[in-house]
Amino acid sequence: MATDSDGDTLYIGTNGAGVARVFSNEVDGISGASVLAQWGPMILPSDKIYSILIAPDGARWFGTDMGVARHMGQNSLDNWTALTVENGLVNNFVQAIASDKEGKIWFGTKGGISVFDGSVWTSYTEKDGLGSNNILCIIVDNNGVVWMGTDNGVTVFENGKFINYR
Repeated sequence: MATDSDGDTLYIGTNGAGVARVFSNEVDGISGASVLAQWGPMILPSDKIYSILIAPDGARWFGTDMGVARHMGQNSLDNWTALTVENGLVNNFVQAIASDKEGKIWFGTKGGISVFDGSVWTSYTEKDGLGSNNILCIIVDNNGVVWMGTDNGVTVFENGKFINYR
């Protein structure tokens, strides 16, 4: 789940029914992989939503088991982009998403971390110092340190280096 910056809209990811959006005490559905997509050009790689981020610029990011989708604007039918390993993700199963102080978006996957600055992708795996490639959650603290929960402990990214705690 995630809320927008005003706190008046809640996005809820589901395990097979896409995204539910609650605003002004009303519920509607955003879904791109189900039959509901017949009525609109939504690009959601899968209806299984594992993570949601509302970025500081208002973009909504939805992590799925088949890639990530970015949605801009308020119209549910417009401004969708799907991103996968073909675009630069290290793995398509996106379990966690966070943004840092520089506006970069961090994607925790079952195959490592991918960082997107808006145009360039950088990916990290155990070979680069991650404690595990299976990233379950991510948060960025007030000092800009990126904390990642994995299936093998906690990994921290600070000053360009990974530190692992098991």
